[in-house]
Amino acid sequence: MNNKIRNQGQIFRRLRAGAVLVPLLGLFACSNEPPVMPADAPGISRPEEYSFGSETHAKDWRAARAVLDQLEPRFGEKSLHVLMRNLDSTTDPKTVKTHYGERLTGWTEMPLSSFAERAWAFAFVSPNGKLVLAIEALDGSESAGGIVPLNILTNLEGDRPRQ
Repeated sequence: MNNKIRNQGQIFRRLRAGAVLVPLLGLFACSNEPPVMPADAPGISRPEEYSFGSETHAKDWRAARAVLDQLEPRFGEKSLHVLMRNLDSTTDPKTVKTHYGERLTGWTEMPLSSFAERAWAFAFVSPNGKLVLAIEALDGSESAGGIVPLNILTNLEGDRPRQ
């Protein structure tokens, strides 16, 4: 009888330990989920198709290429993808930067070299240095119908360009 009670006591101690450890492990697992693409900032919209002519497209691609040239050596050419968006030409770039900075808690800004005339860009890098989110857009002076092209250059999951 004494062994039976002792065995039951051991079982209950293990169950209690499990009842405490399982939720803690669950919380730990949830907190280590990989970051996903934040929601678009105010003033950014998703176009059905590229809304700009060939001259604007050339300027847009040169600006995006200049940012990619700075990111690819660090993050890998094959890991980065470019998401095309439209930006309301009256949107302040600081608003866009603040939006992403608030959603990427713990990330640090990566300095980008001056890269293109009549364009702006910024980038944030994850705490482990493996993920990046960069935003590049033409200035409002390049507006076509109240919008300018904006590109999100990233290796974050959760939002892929249409194939």
